[in-house]
Amino acid sequence: MKRRAAALYVAALFVLAATTCSCGGDAPAAAAPKRASAPAWADAFDGTPDLYAVIRPQAMKRDGLYGAFFKALVRAAVARGIARGDTMVRAVEGAEEIIVGLNKGLDAALVLRGVPASLDPQKITDAEGHVLFRPKSDRARAVEYELYDRKSADAGALFVLPDRTWVGTLGGARERARQAFAAPRGRPVPEVDPDALVVVRVGGPLAHALDRHPVYGAVTQKLSSATFALKPGKGGLVVGLSYPDADATAWAEMHVKRLIDELAKDDVAAGRGGAAPAWLKDARVAYEGNTVVVRVAVPPRLLEELPSASGADFGF
Repeated sequence: MKRRAAALYVAALFVLAATTCSCGGDAPAAAAPKRASAPAWADAFDGTPDLYAVIRPQAMKRDGLYGAFFKALVRAAVARGIARGDTMVRAVEGAEEIIVGLNKGLDAALVLRGVPASLDPQKITDAEGHVLFRPKSDRARAVEYELYDRKSADAGALFVLPDRTWVGTLGGARERARQAFAAPRGRPVPEVDPDALVVVRVGGPLAHALDRHPVYGAVTQKLSSATFALKPGKGGLVVGLSYPDADATAWAEMHVKRLIDELAKDDVAAGRGGAAPAWLKDARVAYEGNTVVVRVAVPPRLLEELPSASGADFGF
């Protein structure tokens, strides 16, 4: 059972799965950095968050392989109470992109790009039909809404930006976003695979959450960052594990190959013969520069099982 949980955990990670020279005379005054003319969602982040995820719902729904899977995830979120009401589901499901940024402590932002034009933030309700947000300020460059049921100073806020972009913030991200949207800084958007249906990047302290794990510790102890990209159609999953130097990369490649081989053989020996051996057996592992790259096809059975999986299934 522990090996089965380990295999599912790896699968979930897979699915689930940034001078001027003067010669003589007085030196010219340094030009002040240009400010962006309008607030942009990237200003809500201070660099690339420890957990950074990009989900493209419309691309997923159009995909012949993952369309049904996305709909199953939405149904599972509603059934488990993760989604707070029908209008919120419509905002999330109808967005062109869902971007999540999470840092250590109470610092998180959720960005919805391309929210359906028919939705009004003041009419977003929970499952009981209660309105969730009320405007705090409608004179700012980015209209800020706060929760009706605020219980602390760290309660979240929703900012509405141009181009049907909504930015939900929590904790430290709220004040950072408020200041940045008032005086846009033009921060760059973290670079991720532009064609992937889902991209998840894990870095910082979060990349070392499994350092003491008896199975995964050898892979994560020197890890700089891990990126999981779900490609369209039969493109499968591409996992990139980046390390600080060539020695750490070669060491990690050896352990990744051994880990995949052991999990697959263990599952087959136990007579389970489920989805895990199918994708583990065909995984291709190599390294490019200081990154270990794993490429694997997505088994249909895995797509069927993940929406109903619980934390216990992943060994949490």
